[in-house]
Amino acid sequence: MLEFGARSTGEPWETRPIRCDAADHVPNVVFPTAAPRVMRPERTFWEKATAIHVFCAQGEFRGGDRFARHWHDLTRLDRAGIAKNAMADHALALAVARHKTAFFAEKIADGSSIDYEAAVSGALQLVPRGKALESLSLDYDKMVEDGLLFDEAEPFDELLEHCRGLQERANGAK
Repeated sequence: MLEFGARSTGEPWETRPIRCDAADHVPNVVFPTAAPRVMRPERTFWEKATAIHVFCAQGEFRGGDRFARHWHDLTRLDRAGIAKNAMADHALALAVARHKTAFFAEKIADGSSIDYEAAVSGALQLVPRGKALESLSLDYDKMVEDGLLFDEAEPFDELLEHCRGLQERANGAK
């Protein structure tokens, strides 16, 4: 999926080759290829982790459904070894936090601001509680029902346990 936004830095980036999935199955057809500049997946990890942190701190969804995809994506980034690399790059985590502070300022119910720098420096929250947990579970179940996840979707409880482990590792890395 491609996402474009005026508030993105696009940094750090790398060039990634792209080819059509059908190419292996239709050898007599020449499909186009490309090598676009894309944001590094370590940045994506911190973007998603801080978005999840905001949800957990606010305790509610804002902006629609299908938000559970971020938890799913974090576990996939972890399985691919990206999370470990992202957690080792504290300078990148701080860059994401500072960017979000400037362009994505959020508040919690008591009116205080989300502290993104604290989130990437040992206070990250990836597992919601109460009504937020219930909302997330319903959102995840709906995404699974609708077939929106490309691979085998684990049960919600397993997804959250994986994210709890990510949270502990991220907070311990600081």
